[in-house]
Amino acid sequence: MFLALKRRFFRRILEEPRARELLLNSLAVGEADSATDLDRIAAHVEDRRVSRKIYRHFAEENKHARLFKRHLESLGFAPKPLPPELDYEATGQMYAMGTPKERLDDPRPFDIDDLILFFCGSKAGEERACKEMQGLIEALVDDAKTVEVLKEIHHDEIRHVAYATEELNKLSDAGHASKVLRVLRATRRSEARAHRRVSLAFMKRLMAILGFPAWMRFFTAIAIDVEFATRYLFPGGLDRPILLNAMPTPLDRVTETAEPTT
Repeated sequence: MFLALKRRFFRRILEEPRARELLLNSLAVGEADSATDLDRIAAHVEDRRVSRKIYRHFAEENKHARLFKRHLESLGFAPKPLPPELDYEATGQMYAMGTPKERLDDPRPFDIDDLILFFCGSKAGEERACKEMQGLIEALVDDAKTVEVLKEIHHDEIRHVAYATEELNKLSDAGHASKVLRVLRATRRSEARAHRRVSLAFMKRLMAILGFPAWMRFFTAIAIDVEFATRYLFPGGLDRPILLNAMPTPLDRVTETAEPTT
């Protein structure tokens, strides 16, 4: 029942060009923004294996941005900057989610605390994006080309969650379990606050375009607040990665094939 209503809602979006552009442009800019600073973060990491994984993450996020840009252009749209209230990355920084910009301006290599903060931010953001992407794939059944793009991106995001989880487990097993858990829970709460703020602003714009009545906007805001409260009050703990070695790099292959020394 709920899925049928959700698909009907997204069908309305697809039928209204301005609503469709808002949705797809928001996704395109979000994917482009998610690559922001990943290359700078990788440059701060001394462990070459970890640094290469972050660079690969950076490359894949840029690939996602290119996929969405081509998809938008094929529909007659062009990517455009989002208004400040829809800027998820900036809002996340405002709520202290992930690595602060000023830390990237500091040339000192990342220490353990920096790595924990980065991977907690990456895990929290990718977890939410993964769930949201799965929901869009289920809802946009009437738009096969968009679903095809979303599925490719979703496959990568599952691996991004897994490698961040794997690195956090390694840090936890190395004696930093309490720190990892504390930062991860705080980061999930920060992400929930940022996502709530952007979601409310996005739905306000979208429903105005679609001409929905005030009572529907009211109940939509209530639904967003309920989801936020659930995520904020129950941030969960550190799970195990659903995939092992989800972001292999050439360095992993060298290690695997190296001859033992005598």
